[in-house]
Amino acid sequence: MSISPSTRIALLSAILYVSKVALEFLPNVELVSLLVILYTLVFGKETFLTVTVFNLFELIQWGFGTWWFSYLYVWPLLCLITLILKKLIKEEFLVWAIVSGCFGLIFGSLFAIVYIPINLSYALTYWISGLPWDVWHGVCNFILMLVLGKPLYLLLIRMKGSVQS
Repeated sequence: MSISPSTRIALLSAILYVSKVALEFLPNVELVSLLVILYTLVFGKETFLTVTVFNLFELIQWGFGTWWFSYLYVWPLLCLITLILKKLIKEEFLVWAIVSGCFGLIFGSLFAIVYIPINLSYALTYWISGLPWDVWHGVCNFILMLVLGKPLYLLLIRMKGSVQS
């Protein structure tokens, strides 16, 4: 049975969105970073479209705001980083856990970029005030990738193989 790329993109985007909504009660704990890395490892460049659809889901739920501009480059940037490192890191999930943790750590600084044209001091203040949450975000990303990375990766590989057969 074959599955069309558009169906896969819709399904994976929905999983991203539902995983984010399900964990919203836990500050800075999310599965989106983990899933974006894993989707990129398994499905490659197609993940850029997946995160685009996810971003549209977020816009529909939360409405338009400056945060949304950040989403337009934050998640594609994680896809790009993963694509660049994919051949180097391969299936070393301890290293992917470090990458995911570092991404969580710089998440606030990536969000602050959108405020630089408005007011540089505000952007800096925004970033610095969020540093404790970025540390927490990085730690959680690291742990989630370390615990769930390889099992979910193998599941995605198995699912990809079974639907293409």
